[in-house]
Amino acid sequence: MHECGGEGGPTVLVAEPQALPGMWLEDRLQEAGCAVSGPYATCADAALSLDGAPPDFAIVSVDLNQGSCFPLACTLRRRGIPFALIAGSARIPAAFSDVPLFERLFDARDMVSEVAARRGKRGSGARACPMQSRIAAGEPLALDQCPLACRA
Repeated sequence: MHECGGEGGPTVLVAEPQALPGMWLEDRLQEAGCAVSGPYATCADAALSLDGAPPDFAIVSVDLNQGSCFPLACTLRRRGIPFALIAGSARIPAAFSDVPLFERLFDARDMVSEVAARRGKRGSGARACPMQSRIAAGEPLALDQCPLACRA
């Protein structure tokens, strides 16, 4: 398997609601030399973890417990943290067409290669969020509002 990097490999946030796939992701990433934050089953738990030491990359299932991953994806995009999505039942908005997408069954080597390719790119794509005041106020956002706003 490819390696995530040399000494002090990248930290990868894993947001996956199912226990076995989450543990599989964690094991494969650790075998490749990555540190793992998670796995987190909900968008809220994963987003809260960002306030500590932010990850270098994130692997995010589109179907998380208690809702979709897209608010988390918007947060990652605003903070300039590169990420990939794992397909599920939720439709992926066109605003995320530039994000790598893994089908539900994928080769761990492809995932590790994606992490390695994006290593050191954190912060390079940070974007201001025009919806930040609504998010901070806890106002509801339609699924199609947040991703489109983050593309602005």
